[in-house]
Amino acid sequence: LSDIWEQSESIVTEKTIEDLNKLKKQLFTERKKAIYLRQLIRYAAAITLIISISSFFTYLITSSETVEYQQLSVAYGENKKINLADGTVVAVNAGSTLIYPTKFSGKTRTVFLSGEAIFDVATNKRKPFTVRTKHIDITALGTKFSVQSYPNSDYSKTTLIEGRVKVVVENENSNPYILTPDHQLSYSHSNKNISITEIDARKTESWEKGYLIFQDISFEEIIKTIERKYNVD
Repeated sequence: LSDIWEQSESIVTEKTIEDLNKLKKQLFTERKKAIYLRQLIRYAAAITLIISISSFFTYLITSSETVEYQQLSVAYGENKKINLADGTVVAVNAGSTLIYPTKFSGKTRTVFLSGEAIFDVATNKRKPFTVRTKHIDITALGTKFSVQSYPNSDYSKTTLIEGRVKVVVENENSNPYILTPDHQLSYSHSNKNISITEIDARKTESWEKGYLIFQDISFEEIIKTIERKYNVD
């Protein structure tokens, strides 16, 4: 594959755009196959042609060096915990996919999530840590928070357990939302409504310890959670 890549012409065509869109679709659907992502385009001249596709591809393309990404996919009925290169600890819930660099270079630490995870972020005030999902982005310097953004869910949610985070919502032109501990931001994918409520944030960690605690959610959401937890219909 490396030889084929090196021998290929570095030209952006309509086929390139099509391939990028397919990759984007794959990133935010539930797949259970490990892959490595490398820098997609080598020449800066190509950036202007594809910069509007998404902030994810912009991040990859504008990187000054080749960045190797690893994908962790967790099957239904399981959950896993990993340590990232900067010391951040991530607990990844069932039916989730986390894409992260093998090494954090540059001015930020950015990972990509489809599903649910708890992030215990290693403090580095000079290099913010950002979790990007299909609908919301969460940025922190050193804190602990949970994120839920499943492809088949009606909502994306982030809950602050410790510290302080900044949340940016898709297609939202207003200022970012700042959360304080025991507050949860919920974003509706259908009507685009945003709500911030006060909850017991520690209960959002219960799945990591084998418990399911439901707080004011629909029966449909409960069913989906049980399906992921026990790998059943």
